[in-house]
Amino acid sequence: MKVIFWDFDGTLVHSNSLWSGSVYNALKQVCPDAKVEFTEIRKHMAHGFTWHTPNEDYSSITGDKWWDHMNAYFCSCYIALDVPADIAESATKNIRNIIKCKENYTLYPDSISTLKTLKDMGFTNALLSNNYPDLCEVLEKLSIADLFDNIIISANEGYDKPRKEIFESAMNLYPNAEAYYMIGDSINADIIGGNSAGMTTILVHRGYDENADHCVDELEQIIEIMNN
Repeated sequence: MKVIFWDFDGTLVHSNSLWSGSVYNALKQVCPDAKVEFTEIRKHMAHGFTWHTPNEDYSSITGDKWWDHMNAYFCSCYIALDVPADIAESATKNIRNIIKCKENYTLYPDSISTLKTLKDMGFTNALLSNNYPDLCEVLEKLSIADLFDNIIISANEGYDKPRKEIFESAMNLYPNAEAYYMIGDSINADIIGGNSAGMTTILVHRGYDENADHCVDELEQIIEIMNN
């Protein structure tokens, strides 16, 4: 058995200001006249998430507790932008549903065909993503959930890539595998993290980087790598 671990956002799908847009739209749903600019919210979304500080141990805030942790942050962001507390709290409650809307995610044209081809070739596909606990719902909506043997999400594990614990957790699901691969678009989380875990790493959509074992512009190019 050879196991391929896939990153999600930026690798299999691309999204346009996913969190900034969701937090902004959640506020506009509750208060269409709110005097808050998208760019102001975007500044706050550049930090505050667990994957922004992967050196921290978040094992005590997994699942719904992850959402409690993040919702407290989102609400504080609204309030920092002079949104009244009651509106901030109401808007925060909307974010979880908005982030899971299928329309937020666009599959790369060769995502499904590449996943299917590699599966037919005998490889095991598993998702390994720094993401929110409900990501499986989005995979179902995008009709790709069945293409993965396992789905490992940082918000359910309590550790974010490139922490060794999340890679160990993923690899422990396949203790007898002949080889492990990590495919992703983040040099730090996916490539450096995968290298440290002893995986063969493939950087996608980012050009060349010397840290990766392989670099490809299109996902379908991975098929040729796996054929060699």
